[in-house]
Amino acid sequence: MAQASNRDLTELIMRPNTGTVGKQVRVRSNFFEMTSLPAQNIQRLNIQFLPEGTSLPVRRKLWKCFEDSPKGRAFLNKIKPVFDGRANLFSPKPLKCGDDNLGISFEVNLQQGNRSRGVFKLKIKPVGVINMGELQLLLDGKSLITSNCLMAIRVLETLFHHSPYMHYTTMGRSFYTLQGKRPLRNGAEVWQGFNQYARPTQGKMMVNIGVSSIAFYQPGPLHEMLPKLLGRRSLGELRRGIPDSERIKVEKILKNLEAVVVHRGAEKRLKYKINKLTPTSAENTVFKDDTGNEVTVAQHFQNTYNRHLAFPFLPCIVVKKNTFLPMEVCEVVSGQCPVETPSDYQKGEMIKFTWNTPNVRANLINQGFNVLDYKDDPYIQQFGVSVKPDMTMVNARVLPAPKISYHASASFTPVGGTWSLRGKKFANGATLESWSVVNFASSINDGSVRFFIRELGQMFIDKGLVSWFLFLFIYLFQEKKKTWFILIFHLLLFLL
Repeated sequence: MAQASNRDLTELIMRPNTGTVGKQVRVRSNFFEMTSLPAQNIQRLNIQFLPEGTSLPVRRKLWKCFEDSPKGRAFLNKIKPVFDGRANLFSPKPLKCGDDNLGISFEVNLQQGNRSRGVFKLKIKPVGVINMGELQLLLDGKSLITSNCLMAIRVLETLFHHSPYMHYTTMGRSFYTLQGKRPLRNGAEVWQGFNQYARPTQGKMMVNIGVSSIAFYQPGPLHEMLPKLLGRRSLGELRRGIPDSERIKVEKILKNLEAVVVHRGAEKRLKYKINKLTPTSAENTVFKDDTGNEVTVAQHFQNTYNRHLAFPFLPCIVVKKNTFLPMEVCEVVSGQCPVETPSDYQKGEMIKFTWNTPNVRANLINQGFNVLDYKDDPYIQQFGVSVKPDMTMVNARVLPAPKISYHASASFTPVGGTWSLRGKKFANGATLESWSVVNFASSINDGSVRFFIRELGQMFIDKGLVSWFLFLFIYLFQEKKKTWFILIFHLLLFLL
């Protein structure tokens, strides 16, 4: 493999030496050492999915479906290649792709429950071999970085991501589990997740594991989700209908959300994508049935499924072109449609959920390592990779606290990383043109207010604020039968 040319390399300034200031300590990091790498070359194959434009989530489902099929098992012959979700397949052993080894095609019937989503074609063709031994030379400083080294790192990235993508709810580079999830307002919930990256370091490869979180809509009956989205206490508050403005708001949230129907039994829980809501309720939404007669959605479910709707006053969801489904026969699928713009309350709750002390975060990272279960992963085993189960210990230094000066007249050193502003004066105080005090409490007398203003003004002076201050007092007094306002303006001038 040819090495990268000089013009492709960036000249970096060499580190002159290691630091010595501070107290020497040992700390744990969220890196886990790979104690063995693939000793063999890795075959790289290209997968083409037809028809063109097949989405990335569907590609993973197609590969999983092919891998589990009789044709797939015969082709793979117990070999465990890993798929990057786009067009690359990496195999720990050579796969024979046709008599001339120039490519092979398969047809895959993608199933969703008992329903077929169509027949797709997979074209698999070898495109190269990756020398994994060259990666170790790079780590040892005996080789320049090459395209082969970059591809070797990509192989390891794909290897560690393969199983989580196949078995967990994923979003971006992270995967999420149900463990420790917490409900939020407005029909959402926050999930705990993990991310992992293969990282080259001096002399060895590492797996970097981190924690993440994301908000999903809560799974379950769709009609129970409606009052949560609208901030109502119960469905009873919606008996008189939903205003158009609120219906449009809910429609934007639910659009493209996937739901399964539950009125036809466990074997026919078909999945649909919500397009919109009907402007009328189930008892007022009319369509023509198979006989050509006009019938309401509520009557249709009574006549066809012998199901009396408990909430006929709710709108229906519209799926496909003109298929109407009552909300109460639909359930939201778990782990989908992330909340893109959480409310302020949801953001606050997510911050509480994700903030952790270092020891708690370390425990979460170790928990993620256990969930990933590298030692029993058949794909990682066949590639010949093993990972040390302990966090890597690294040398560190606790630097001395810097001196802080608010004013030229005084400086101090923080203790424990914190300090108080008591007795501190700002070097350049802000200029206040005016400020006001408003008293809405009838129980606080004028004397207490004047004392507060005097202390507040003195604090401004002590902190170095510069201004002539204008004080405006508005007193609100309330008697038993009459509320009245007395506006009193006091101008107190402080010359600094």
